[in-house]
Amino acid sequence: MRLIRHFIGTGHLLAVFVGNALAAKNNHCPPLGPVLPAPTSPSSHPAVQSAVSALKETLGNLTATFNGTAVSIGVKSLHETTPLVDVHYTPPVLDPRGASKIDASTVYRIGSVSKVFTVLAALKTSGVRMDDPVTKYLPRLRELNQQQTSKNPITIVDWDEITLQALASHTSGIGSDLITDLASFSDWTSLGLPPANDVLGCAGLDGIPPCNETDFWDNFGKRNPVFAPYTSPLYSNTAFFILSLIVESVSGQYFSDFVQKNVLDAAGLSSTTYAKPDDKVGAISLNDIIWNATLGIEDPAGSFYSNTEDLLAFGEAILTNKLLTPTQTRRWLKPVTFTSSSGEFIGAPWEIIRAENITSDERLIEFYTKGGDVGTFHAMMAMVPDFDFVVSILTSGPETSSSLVQYLFSQTIAALLPAVEAAGEDDAQAAFAGTYVDEATNSTLTLSVDGEGPGLGIEEWVVRGTDVPAHWLNYLSAIATSLPQVNLSARLYPSGLTAGDRTAWRVAVDLGSPEDIARGDAQLFWPQASCISWGTMDRVVYEFGAVDEMVFSLDEANGNAAVSVELVGFQAMLTKMRQDKTGRDL
Repeated sequence: MRLIRHFIGTGHLLAVFVGNALAAKNNHCPPLGPVLPAPTSPSSHPAVQSAVSALKETLGNLTATFNGTAVSIGVKSLHETTPLVDVHYTPPVLDPRGASKIDASTVYRIGSVSKVFTVLAALKTSGVRMDDPVTKYLPRLRELNQQQTSKNPITIVDWDEITLQALASHTSGIGSDLITDLASFSDWTSLGLPPANDVLGCAGLDGIPPCNETDFWDNFGKRNPVFAPYTSPLYSNTAFFILSLIVESVSGQYFSDFVQKNVLDAAGLSSTTYAKPDDKVGAISLNDIIWNATLGIEDPAGSFYSNTEDLLAFGEAILTNKLLTPTQTRRWLKPVTFTSSSGEFIGAPWEIIRAENITSDERLIEFYTKGGDVGTFHAMMAMVPDFDFVVSILTSGPETSSSLVQYLFSQTIAALLPAVEAAGEDDAQAAFAGTYVDEATNSTLTLSVDGEGPGLGIEEWVVRGTDVPAHWLNYLSAIATSLPQVNLSARLYPSGLTAGDRTAWRVAVDLGSPEDIARGDAQLFWPQASCISWGTMDRVVYEFGAVDEMVFSLDEANGNAAVSVELVGFQAMLTKMRQDKTGRDL
C-alpha cells in the first residue's frame, strides 16, 4: 500500500459526465467549438454571481471536515483580471515547515501536470518536429534492445517507429515506468513472486535513491513493450524523461534551464519551479515526506511545483497564444487518440473530457485537462476554450485523492458553466440579435437567442424577396430551382475568423424536424449519426462566395455590437435596425 500511495499517478480524469446521445438540444448539430462568443464580463452577471456564491458554500461544506488537507481552487475568465473563483481552505493541522495560511500564492506539488511543461518545452525547441522519430535525436535508444536476450516484436521496442508526438500522447507503446519495479521495494516471495536476481535498486520514493540517467540507459531495454506504437494509449511517465533528453540534446541546455527560460519565464510564472522552493511557501501536510522527494528520471513527468496564481496564468497564456502561434496552439489542443471511454480522448499530454449534459443547449463541450498525483499531492489544471476560462485545483494532505480532485472539478463545472453560458447568451442577445434589413433589395434577416438550441436562431431570412430556408434543397442540388420545401432549422454560429471590426459566422442547417432526426438516428447503431455539420457546411457557393457565410461589422464604441451584416454568397449588405432599451426594433 505504501508504494501505491506514493507513486506518480496518471492523474487522468475519468469521464464524469454522462451524455444523452443527442447532438444538441432539439437535435441541432452545431460545428464543434463555441456557439456564441464567450462573455467578456461574466463576474458582473447575476447568474454567475449566484453560481459562484452557491459553489463557495458547497466547497466550504466539503472542506469543513478536513483536518489536515489544504485545498485551493481558482477559476478565471480570459477577459477579466480578477478570478471568478478564488477559494482556499487552511486546515487546522499543517506541517510547521510550510505555510500557515493557504491562499492563491501557496505552492503545491502538481505531479503529472508537469507533463504539460515538458511537452511545451519540446514544442518550443528549435529544430524539433513532433512527427519525427525519436531516434533522429536520440539514436542511442536503439542500443536498449541489446539488453534483451531474445529479440522479437514481443521483447524489443521499435524505436524508429516512435515519434515525439507518440511519447507526448502516451501512444508510444513503451513501458509505463522504470522506478516502480517491485523488486526495489521489498521481498515479494510471500505473494507468489520468485526471489529477485536483478534488482534495479532506485526509485526516489520510500527512502530509496532516485533513478538517474545511467540507470535508465542500463536497464530500460529490459522492459518489454506493451503495444506497438499507435496501437492503444498507455500512460507512460518514462516517455517524458525521453522527451527531456531530446530537449537537452537539441538545445544544448540542461532541461531545467531550458524550461525556465522558454516556458516558465515566457508565461510569467514566478512561483513555478522544477526544484523544491522554500518550505515556507508550501502547502505541506503534517510529517509529509513527498514535498522534499527527488524523483530522478521521473522529474520531467511529475516534479514541478506551482500555485493557483501561476496555473491560472499558464492556462490563460496558452489560450491567448502567448507561448505558441495561434495555429500551433490550436493544433496542440487537439486529440491524438481515443481511450476505452467514449467521454475521454488523449492529447499531448491532454486528458480531453467531452460532455453534452452541462449547458442548457445540450451540446458537446470539450475540457482540456491535465491531472497530477504524487504522494499526498493531487492537482488539476483545466481549460474550457468554448467559454474562455481556466481552472486550477490543488490539494495536499491525507484526506485528498485524485478522485476528490475530479469531484471538485465536476462540482465547479456543473455550478459555473450554465451561468457563464447564460452570461454569454445575454451578451449575444445585445450584440447580435435583432433585425437586419436592406430595403433597396427587399432583404431581411432576423436573429435571436431563442433557447431552442445552440447559437443564434434564424427567425427570418429573406433575400431579394426570396425565403432562403424554403429553397435550401434547391441551393444544395446546384441544378434545381423548384424542389419542394422541407422542414428544417437554420442556426448561426461563429467561425472564429476576425479581421479588425469584422467577424465571420456560418449557418448550419438541420434538415427535418427534431422528431424526424431522432427517428433517422434510431435506425443506425452509432450515436448522433445525423450530426454531420462538418460535412454539410460551405456546400452552397455562388460566384465563390458561400451562401452560408455571414460577416458582421461591429461597433467597438458600443460594446462590439453588430451594426450590419454581409450575406457573402448573396452579395447583400443589411443594416441592423435600432432597438429600444427592451431590445425591440425601432
